[in-house]
Amino acid sequence: MHTHSNNNHSDHHAHKHHNHSEHGSHGMGHGSAEVFLRRFWIVTFLLIPLVVTNEAVAGFFGIPTFELGKWISFAIATVVFGFSLIFFQHALHEIKARKYGMMTLVSLAVGAGYLFSVASTFIPSLHAEFYLEISTLIWVLLFGHYLEARSGAAAGNALQEVAKLLPKQAHKLVNGVEEDVDVTELKEDDQVLVKPGEKIPADGVILSGSANVDEALISGESKPIHKSEGDEVVAGSICLDGSLTLKLSRVGEHSTIGQIQKLIAEAQQTKPNSQRIADKAAGILTFVAGITALLTILVWSLLLGETFTFSITLAITVLVIACPHALGLAIPTVTTITTSLAVKNGFFIKNLAKIEVIRKADYVVFDKTGTLTSGVFGVTDVTTVGDFTKDQVLKVAGSLEQHSSHIIGQSIVAHAKKERI
Repeated sequence: MHTHSNNNHSDHHAHKHHNHSEHGSHGMGHGSAEVFLRRFWIVTFLLIPLVVTNEAVAGFFGIPTFELGKWISFAIATVVFGFSLIFFQHALHEIKARKYGMMTLVSLAVGAGYLFSVASTFIPSLHAEFYLEISTLIWVLLFGHYLEARSGAAAGNALQEVAKLLPKQAHKLVNGVEEDVDVTELKEDDQVLVKPGEKIPADGVILSGSANVDEALISGESKPIHKSEGDEVVAGSICLDGSLTLKLSRVGEHSTIGQIQKLIAEAQQTKPNSQRIADKAAGILTFVAGITALLTILVWSLLLGETFTFSITLAITVLVIACPHALGLAIPTVTTITTSLAVKNGFFIKNLAKIEVIRKADYVVFDKTGTLTSGVFGVTDVTTVGDFTKDQVLKVAGSLEQHSSHIIGQSIVAHAKKERI
């Protein structure tokens, strides 16, 4: 009877980065992705009456305008503007950090456009409303934020997956007496008892006992390692058959699991090079747009003799046009797709900038076979001697191993069940 470690699949826990870009990810999680999507659909619904009450659109399609129209536009645009306040919060972060980027520019455009439109509603002589333009800008950016938050959620999921590797409780020994405590309460030099089939709660050294330990979570190797007194064990590995008394050496964030979680958290802070370039471009664009808007006011009002209202209208138009809608959508979209594909294929990307490097790779070198397996033993085939059939051999072997905790014995039982014997 031959056993093997089957399936060609990386054992690394799926994981990924969080795109912590300037334009919007100050602490976004999975919940915020749903919030942004809900806001996006609400704004989508509100845009319909806003389009109908817009004078230019109504005139183009021959829809009759009515006096109440501008007040409906004002009310709807105010609700939509409320959804954009998150952009202003991020702009404040950028200004405080002196990293003026896309959110600063968006806030300038949205704020100026909305306030001037409100002024136009109450002072008819101004007659320049940007309600529809500002609302569509908010609409597009909310969707960009949703995509970005969704890619961030993958990193949160990775942290949760790693947390699952640890048991919730441990058997702590206090003066030789066993007490069940939460893993979070464990400290260095504590003594804990690990029973057969249980996960090891923290890194430590075996004081007494011996057992076969499954360390596939670290090594990828499905073959259990025999551990006895004086040997080191790793948090999250599984004690298969014996009982172990451990003295803990590293707990919490200092343990192996803690270090993996730290890596994932750091990966959340990384961003692809395209994102860095976009951030720089958005920073330059903010200053260019701001200066151009000021020049527009000066040139049209002072040099060309137009009214101040007309000059302001053009300046706001410059700000709205300068807002990089494409950057707000394209990069989060690409990052989300990349992230999702990596997670599905079991890759943990420590630094997103490497995504752009890996596409140029010609060869990948793996250090051992365990990295390429699912970390589970299985029966490849059954060979008989004498008059026995394969089913009879499997029936006897499965019966003998039925109550065994040994990993190979369990794989034989699993194979017998699969063959319905």
